Amino acid sequence: MTKRPLVATLLTVAALVLLLSFKTPQSAGLGLTTQNGGTTGGVQNVGSQTGTKQNIGSTQNVSGATPGTKGSYTGQVTGSAVQIPFGVVQVQVTFQNGRITDVQALQLPNDRGHSAQVSQYAAPQLRSEVLAAQSAQVDTISGATYTSEGYLQSVQSALDQAA
Repeated sequence: MTKRPLVATLLTVAALVLLLSFKTPQSAGLGLTTQNGGTTGGVQNVGSQTGTKQNIGSTQNVSGATPGTKGSYTGQVTGSAVQIPFGVVQVQVTFQNGRITDVQALQLPNDRGHSAQVSQYAAPQLRSEVLAAQSAQVDTISGATYTSEGYLQSVQSALDQAA
């Protein structure tokens, strides 16, 4: 065997070994800590079964307000915890006189570096879209489909509870 094919083969094998042993770094410092701002009534699955939706969650009242008075509800409602393939998504929606004034993510996937990056990228955009639309009927974020679907399902469950 001549020298050139031998060197090419060794370099190819070395490159394959390096490529196959590459692991994405864990990123703990992205500021997406999981907070549990209330009692979770259960977890809903996204991505494993299509067409199945559950409205599970808990309510936290502010100012003694009560859900059920559509158009005039003031308070905070914690949406259902939605299980997606990369973790759990859960939001808390704040209402003022029946309007959505804030959406805070209580739980987002952040156990892997890429999951945390996707969450950090998608959550502010989803929050902005929900506030603008005053609804969970907004487009998903490209590249964050599962996170978007979980986020919007949690928002919808909070809206259902406040209605």
